[in-house]
Amino acid sequence: MPIKKPSSSQSSDSELASVWFARLQAGDVSEEDRARFKAWYQASQEHAKAYDRMRVLWAMLEAPAQRVRATVEVEQAQAAPLSMAGKRPYSRRFLAAFALALAVAVPLSHQFPILYQNWQSDYHTAPGERLTVALDDGSRITLNTDTALSVEFSADQRRIRLLRGEGYFDVAPNKSRPFIVASGTARARAVGTAFSVRDSGDALRVAVSEGTVDVSAGNSDEAVRVYLNQQVDYRQGRLGPVMSADLLEALAWQRGQLIFNRQPLPEVIDEVNRYRRGRILLLNPALKEHIVSGVFDTTDPNAALDGIKATLKIRSLSLSERLVLLY
Repeated sequence: MPIKKPSSSQSSDSELASVWFARLQAGDVSEEDRARFKAWYQASQEHAKAYDRMRVLWAMLEAPAQRVRATVEVEQAQAAPLSMAGKRPYSRRFLAAFALALAVAVPLSHQFPILYQNWQSDYHTAPGERLTVALDDGSRITLNTDTALSVEFSADQRRIRLLRGEGYFDVAPNKSRPFIVASGTARARAVGTAFSVRDSGDALRVAVSEGTVDVSAGNSDEAVRVYLNQQVDYRQGRLGPVMSADLLEALAWQRGQLIFNRQPLPEVIDEVNRYRRGRILLLNPALKEHIVSGVFDTTDPNAALDGIKATLKIRSLSLSERLVLLY
C-alpha cells in the first residue's frame, strides 16, 4: 500500500493556532476577536486540536516564558514598539506568549512535511544551498534553495516530480522521450529547451529562457505554449495568461542574488525565508504596507534582513537564529 502524503494544511493549522493563542493573550483583544476565534475554532476538528495542543504546550512552558518576558522588557525599555493597528502597543504578555508559542510550534510544523518530501526525493537542498545534477540523458538540473525533486525516467519519457521549491532545467533534445516537469496537477513539457519551474506553495510559475515549453494542468490535454522570455502562472487550479518574463530577476538566484523591484514586504520576507534556517514573521499587520526594492546576497540572508529593518525602521525580537519577529 503506498504511503499517503501528509496534508499541507497541518502546518498552517499549527501556525494559525499559535497566532490565535497569542492574540487572545493581548490586553486589547476585542469581542470581535473572540468571536472570530470561536468561529475558526469550531470550523473543523483540526483547528480545535491544533489550538488545544498549543494551550497544553503553553501550560508546560510557563517557566521559560519568564525569560522571554525579560527579553521583551529590555526591548521595550529601548524604544516603544509599534501598535498592532494604530491602537495600544503590544503588551509584554502578548509578545512573550506569541514568541514562545511560535518558537516551538512554527519550526516543528514546517519541518515534518519537509523531512517527508526529502525522503521521497532523489535530490534535495537545504535552505541556502544550490545543487547542480547531471542526468543520464545529458540534461542538467540546478536546484535552488530548499528544493526537493524526484527523477522518473522510462523508455518513452523523462519525468521530474518537483516536490517543493525551484529548479532550472537545461534539457538535452530527444523528440522520442519528452521531458516533463510535474508539480501537483500542473505539467511543463519540453523536448530540448531551458526553463525554470518554481512551486511557491500557492502558485506555480514556469519561465522559459530557451526554446519553448508546453504547460498544462489537471486532466486536460490542452496546453499553453510558452516561448523564450515568457512565463505563465498556475494558481487555484487554473493557468493564467502567458506574459513577458524578466529573466534577469527571475533567474538571479543562479548568480547568488535576490532582486526586489517595488515588492510588498510580506513577499520579500517570504523570499528571504527560503534562504534561512528558520522563520521571519511579521507581527504587525501595518508592516504589510511597506514596499521594498534592492539587491541582496543569497549567501547572507541575515544581512538582507538587517538591511530591510534599517531601511524601513522596523523593530525586531530575535529568540534565536531561527525565529525573528518583526513588529
